[in-house]
This record gives sequence, structure tokens and C-alpha cells, in this order.
Amino acid sequence: MLFTLPCSSAVEQLTVNQLVVCSIHTGGAIIYNYFMKRILFAFTFIISMSAFSEISNTSSNWYVVTDQVMGGKSELQADFDNGVFSLNGYVTTVNNGGFVRLSHRPQNLTNKIQGIRFVAKGNNEKYEVHVTMQGLRMPPWAYHSSIFEVTKDWQTFEINFSDFEKKSGMSPKLNPSSIRDISFAGYGRNFDVDLMITEVSFF
Repeated sequence: MLFTLPCSSAVEQLTVNQLVVCSIHTGGAIIYNYFMKRILFAFTFIISMSAFSEISNTSSNWYVVTDQVMGGKSELQADFDNGVFSLNGYVTTVNNGGFVRLSHRPQNLTNKIQGIRFVAKGNNEKYEVHVTMQGLRMPPWAYHSSIFEVTKDWQTFEINFSDFEKKSGMSPKLNPSSIRDISFAGYGRNFDVDLMITEVSFF
């Protein structure tokens, strides 16, 4: 497929949607390669999809879940200020409980993403990133997890999905495009929660 456009100078001109080479000859034809246009389109599509595969960093798209949904007594308060989530509360195993989560449901994910990246600091405790999958309604313990340990200084964490551990036989295989929820969690033991998180994204 060919396009012809007027040349105003002898300088080569290039647009995003059309690979156009202007001829220096008078009234010269302007030709671009159809296959190159297809490649450019595919490249633009990939970039667009990666832009959609991001986690929202606005508080309205995150929500708190605790073991109180199943009779537990753990508590969590999540505050958001200037791009930073501050999580405070406690985890208790009373009444067979033992978890708190700050969760997010991302949209338009693809299998090209490899993991999750975030910046965090806190009270020198171990926390977890939990991933639940789309499909059947799963109990709270049906998820994939990875542990991270914070200090009082900001640290950047990058966790590959391949490093997540499946915590229940009821949870499907971790397929990035089928992720339902991403959560930051305190889990499994009695301790105080004091965690700050920012700059959450996929890579």
C-alpha cells in the first residue's frame, strides 16, 4: 500500500503513523514500506498494553481485608498521603484468625509482566505479598505468596512471580494475565503492623 504526499524540502520527513521518505526529485513520489508500517503498529500496540498493566497508586482503588470476615480479631487501618500508604494495626491468631491485607484489583494485565516492584519501610518485621487468581471464589488461604522484610529505611523490592509460593492446592497456577488481587499482608503470627508502601508497579 502506497501513500503520496507533497515534499516541501529535500529533508527526509518521518511521522509516527507513516514511514515517509520524501524524494529530493521534483514532484518525487513519497513511499513507505507497508511491512514497516505493520511493525510500527505492533510496536505501538505492545507499548500501549504495557501502559495499561499498571497498579493504581490512588487510595480509592485499594481496600482493607482482615480475618474478621471469618471471625478473627486482627485489625488494620490504612491511610494514604502524598502517594504513600501507611498501614497500622495488629495480627492476632485468636479465634483461628491471623491475617490483614491491603488489596488491589489491577486491570488489563498481560503475561508479559514478570513481577511486582515497590518501595517500603517499617518496623523490622516480615510481611508478605499475596496474589489471588481469577476464577472460582477461593478461601482466604488459597493464594500465592512471597515474603519481604522491611527495616526503618526505605528499600526497593522487586519480586518475580516465579518466586511466589503456592499456598493452597485450591489456587490455580500463577498466570499474570489471570491475577485477580494483589495484596500486602501481615500473616500467620501475633505481631504489630507498622508498614509504609509507595511506588507500587509491575515490571
